[in-house]
Amino acid sequence: LTSNRLVQLLESAGVPPGLVNVLHGDGSTGQLLVENPRIKKVSLTGSVPTGILIAKAAADTLKHVTLELGGKSPLVIFGDADIDEAVSAAMMANFCTQGEVCSNGTRVLVAKEVHAEFVKRLVLRTRKIRIGDPFADTTNMGALISLPHLLKVQEAIERYKAEGCGVALDLSQPTSLPPAFKGGYFLGPVIFDNVPSSSSLLTEEVFGPVIAIQIFSSEAQAVAMANDTEFGLAGGVFTSDFARAHRVAAALDAGTVWINEYNPAPIELPFGGRKMSGYGKEGGLEAIDAYTQIKSVYCATTPVACSFD
Repeated sequence: LTSNRLVQLLESAGVPPGLVNVLHGDGSTGQLLVENPRIKKVSLTGSVPTGILIAKAAADTLKHVTLELGGKSPLVIFGDADIDEAVSAAMMANFCTQGEVCSNGTRVLVAKEVHAEFVKRLVLRTRKIRIGDPFADTTNMGALISLPHLLKVQEAIERYKAEGCGVALDLSQPTSLPPAFKGGYFLGPVIFDNVPSSSSLLTEEVFGPVIAIQIFSSEAQAVAMANDTEFGLAGGVFTSDFARAHRVAAALDAGTVWINEYNPAPIELPFGGRKMSGYGKEGGLEAIDAYTQIKSVYCATTPVACSFD
């Protein structure tokens, strides 16, 4: 419905009817579009398996493709960071839109010397999150997208516990929902602390309000831990030392890195991933390049320079 309304607004603003179209369907509809030789460009925001299928199918007709796929992005918090600001960023990087954001900083790496204080403040503020009616101004968090996804995240949470992830806070079962929302697809925030390196929580994109916290002791270790992933969509660095901030940002193998902030995406900012997070950019001049083709035209105004008699 949102996409339908968008087209209506575009046409009311003067976009010619038919220039922008919405075609609803399942995976088979998408497959037909990707395989159709008349389609010259494909852009996907979705999962890694779907992105691989699209890239393979588009290769048959040499289509231009932009893939914005999954992520397991690191948020690195150094000992000299403003802890309250870092907590705010961690919450926005994990709980905004119920954690259903591809660029979320779901691996929170915290310096050993501030770890305990950071977790304490994060838990305290997370307890204040209000879950319920998405149309209410006082609500901070709504429902997940569907029942199958809710069940998938719930199963994952229990699996992470069995893998030895320490539970700093588990509010996954909301207890204060209004009567009209009982039985909805609501899942509260979960904070896992001291997550072992062997846990699948560090490699799976949960797409829910689930934080994984790890501890580091040095800058080099933080960078190594941050880059220890098949994804490369985004990352964040919190520190008061801007030389360190830019040094670490340069070392992170990610398409976008925020310093002392997380997830803002102004339209001027090119956004896109590396590694299994895809390729191509949204936003900025780079996005225009992705939807256009360069043509070279050489017009001679002098006789042909011919070396033959």
